[in-house]
Amino acid sequence: MKRIRKSLFFLLLSSIVIGSVSMSTVLAQASKDHSSDYSMHEIACEYNDDLGQYVVKAYPPKHITSMSDTEMDVVTWTPVLYHWDGVRFHIWNKFDMPSAFANVTPHGIEDGKHGGWFDTETQENFDSVTFKNLPSGAFAIMNVMTFESNGEVLRKVSPNTCDIQR
Repeated sequence: MKRIRKSLFFLLLSSIVIGSVSMSTVLAQASKDHSSDYSMHEIACEYNDDLGQYVVKAYPPKHITSMSDTEMDVVTWTPVLYHWDGVRFHIWNKFDMPSAFANVTPHGIEDGKHGGWFDTETQENFDSVTFKNLPSGAFAIMNVMTFESNGEVLRKVSPNTCDIQR
């Protein structure tokens, strides 16, 4: 029964996100603006030997484009960790500021020596966020991407959940 509730909630959460993204695409086309194209990485629940505990790793978008056909933009990424409590998913950890940023063009993330995702605090190349000190259970990530040029916010659930069992 718990698995069914969990599956139904995740399906509902995904439907809401897909519906809001679909609606923003329709609205953007109606106003002759362009929406961003993006794809997300899966999250990972894994044991970290250095920490001696299980962690959840979240990754920034694999691919994301600017909202315009001609301009470069800066997009920030913030992962929000959700935990399944046996009845529903609830926010377990949410950052006050974005974890990473990237320069994006209509073709994707700027490549080259100075391209990719960067840590917002250190300005160094960036590949993931590790969530530590977690209880047993299932986890999901809501990826929040914000575009600097127009303040547009996109929310996309990672394509999987993962479980920590003790």
